[in-house]
Amino acid sequence: MESLIFSIKQKLPELTKTEQKIAHYVIDNPAKVISMSVQELVSAIPTSSASIVRFAKIFCPNGFADFKLKLSAESELNQKIYDELDPKDSIDDLKDKLSFRINQTLIRTNSILDDASLTQAIQILSQKETIVSFGIGASHLVAEDFQQKFFRIGKTVITNNDVHVISTILLAKKEQAAVLIVSNSGETKEAINLARLAKQNKIPIIVLTHKNESVLAKMSDVVLIHDDSTENSSLRSAATTSLIAQFYAIDLLYYSYFKLDFSKHVKEIISSQKFIAKNFKEEE
Repeated sequence: MESLIFSIKQKLPELTKTEQKIAHYVIDNPAKVISMSVQELVSAIPTSSASIVRFAKIFCPNGFADFKLKLSAESELNQKIYDELDPKDSIDDLKDKLSFRINQTLIRTNSILDDASLTQAIQILSQKETIVSFGIGASHLVAEDFQQKFFRIGKTVITNNDVHVISTILLAKKEQAAVLIVSNSGETKEAINLARLAKQNKIPIIVLTHKNESVLAKMSDVVLIHDDSTENSSLRSAATTSLIAQFYAIDLLYYSYFKLDFSKHVKEIISSQKFIAKNFKEEE
């Protein structure tokens, strides 16, 4: 289940001053709020009853009663899991915080990754002989993961993090090719240049990003949206939950494609496993 308290914390910068005041009270007093009426909350904060109702509907469209019900499910949780990473955190604290964020990321990605977009992406992948996958930095790891998975079921996938090399390959294969671009921000300069080249040559573009309004998303034929809201913005030294969300989206893409011709792809997997076992056995 998506965490209500965590959702409130993530949305704080977008809320009005009145909504932020309500949010802080809920975050600081979750166990108390679940037993309070609207009027009691009005007096405690203080604010208006209309503001309380509006605030509850931001997170629970069914209203205040549903808001309290969801809040009650979290009242027994260790409140530290909602906090940012802290120098005083123990290893167990880090495990709890990271596993919580990963879980929330996957839940939210499931919610926002549109079935129709996945279906469109699969159609493009099945229609084209060659797929060019591209990403910069951590996103390149996801592009390589896509290549490795689809290689094993007989799909030709070419990846390279040098935009000049990958552009040359894309143009050489343009009649039979589609391009998958991975970019968390959707604003990576090299990725935009590649997308522009693909668009000029009428090559289908699939973009995996967390920003639906990004430049890359607007240039794509299909945009696959993943969650990035649990990423620690103040201490983000490397992609963590966003990277996990991207790998998960690639897995969904892979297994959706896999089941199009399940028997054939199972045989290809078994064949590759037998070949590796026979030719690359570890020496005893």
